[in-house]
Amino acid sequence: MFSTGEYVVYENNGVCKIDGTTTLNMSGIPADRLYYVLSPLNMSGTMYVPVDKSNDVMRRIITREDAERLVAGIQEIEPLQITDERALEQMYRRSMRHFDCTEWVRLIKFIYLRKQRRLKNGKNMTSTDEKYMHMAENSLYSELALALEIPRDEVLNYIFRKNR
Repeated sequence: MFSTGEYVVYENNGVCKIDGTTTLNMSGIPADRLYYVLSPLNMSGTMYVPVDKSNDVMRRIITREDAERLVAGIQEIEPLQITDERALEQMYRRSMRHFDCTEWVRLIKFIYLRKQRRLKNGKNMTSTDEKYMHMAENSLYSELALALEIPRDEVLNYIFRKNR
């Protein structure tokens, strides 16, 4: 079970803070079903996640040691391998659904390399690529910022410094 005040990664919504638990007074929902109340770090609003389903859709943020290990090994992480253009967005969604830092790095690397190839050929980055790059970077950098106890806007510089 997760605790109030704890930071978690919630599926495609990235890092969220658990504000507590509650029941919902809505028709069709059991009155005694307990929900986590989540506040996403990167967007406004509140989300409710059933406590009994939370292990399927939420995880604790990585530890500082795991974050340092991930950053140190980032150059060895292979980008996604996607050859079918028609399956691109499906693969992006699947990658994001893993809600895993290594998978986000793989996705970011793939989209970055794809962007470079497109620019070389006189084409812009696609809106789908931009959308998923933004989602993956937001999720990864927010989690690393918390784990490493640094401001989110310093995460990319931290990664570059550690990988010179």
